[in-house]
Amino acid sequence: MALFARIFVVLFSFVLACVAAAVVAAFALLPEWTELTDRPPDHQGIAIVVGLYATFFSIYAMLPAMVVIALAEGFRLRSALFYALAGAALALGSAYGWDLRLLRVPDDDFGVRGAEIMAAVGIVGGFVYWALAGRNAGKWRKPRAEVEAARSVRAPEQ
Repeated sequence: MALFARIFVVLFSFVLACVAAAVVAAFALLPEWTELTDRPPDHQGIAIVVGLYATFFSIYAMLPAMVVIALAEGFRLRSALFYALAGAALALGSAYGWDLRLLRVPDDDFGVRGAEIMAAVGIVGGFVYWALAGRNAGKWRKPRAEVEAARSVRAPEQ
């Protein structure tokens, strides 16, 4: 039963981490919006962009993030630094298509600022996930000593 509750917490936390990452991405790109129009963006436009970013992040990053989350749960990794660095690595890897040529030239359309934005997006997403679920990673499992004690109590003596 604890496993099903944990799966719900992990999925809920992942979605909220994607929303937080989307807010960072939307406000990081806000200066480019104002260059396109004469007036600043309205609140509805920001909400729509945040929703679209959150949907994009949750769909595109679901599989790699779940692999990292499963490893963290299995090894009981609870460090905020681990989740922030893993989030940055996943965001940069997703942005660059997991290409080995991570550092592109500055005049590329994505450029250095895009890499900085994606790193920030991943760090915020990883930190929000850690705050909601990652700091309790692996606690749903019983400690090994407790499992051994339960087995010895149930085992019939001969």
